Amino acid sequence: MKKLVFVTVVFAAACGLSTPNRLIADDQSPGNATAHRVHITEGPQLESATDNSAIIRWTADRVKGTSLRYGVVHYGTDLHGLSQTAKSPNRWNGALPAMIYRVQINHLKPETTCIYRVESVDAKDISEGPESAVSQFTTPAAGERIVNFTQPE
Repeated sequence: MKKLVFVTVVFAAACGLSTPNRLIADDQSPGNATAHRVHITEGPQLESATDNSAIIRWTADRVKGTSLRYGVVHYGTDLHGLSQTAKSPNRWNGALPAMIYRVQINHLKPETTCIYRVESVDAKDISEGPESAVSQFTTPAAGERIVNFTQPE
């Protein structure tokens, strides 16, 4: 009987049953993580566009957790129908105070006004903050390009 009790105790300890309230520091699941909201500090804005694609850029602060983030752009040609989504993985450098998101939208039409709003989600596809206000841009004529952003030297 003592051997059976010993085996049961060892099994329970090995399965973590002896510490039911233990929280692992790296556990980022919604049930265990404290709500953390980011704030958009710059943008969103059109970085560049061709007649059939565009890159939207924005900056957010208060980023915490894992380095993988997704920038999400909800877009369409009707303010009440932003039913299309473009999503792009972005990596956060923990040594920096802010995160820059860049998302490319493809399959646009020339000389068409695109209405959009942005948000960011974490690696588990959980929203990290409020969506931006609605913005818009118009794609250039066929064969043309718009560049609204230059990289710092």
